[in-house]
Amino acid sequence: MLPDKVTPEMMSARIIKADYIYPFGTTLTICILHLDNGFTVTGEAACVDPANFDAELGQKYSHKDAFEKLWPLFGFLLAEDHFLLTKDQKNGH
Repeated sequence: MLPDKVTPEMMSARIIKADYIYPFGTTLTICILHLDNGFTVTGEAACVDPANFDAELGQKYSHKDAFEKLWPLFGFLLAEDHFLLTKDQKNGH
């Protein structure tokens, strides 16, 4: 039976690693989430003043930004799975 909703745990289980990049000095953090199927999603976090840069906070907020981008992707996949299951059931499979 298919789940009826996407959960943070479902999405987290598909993330195999997170990489962080700090381009342009120390005001921007980019998080790259690598999923088990080879797909990647990025998130960003930035501060205005380099004096306020905190790598730990940059990682936290860029990861959160990337993770939020997973919701519509996983929602689509779940809707597609439900659609295909319903279609197969209607066709007697």
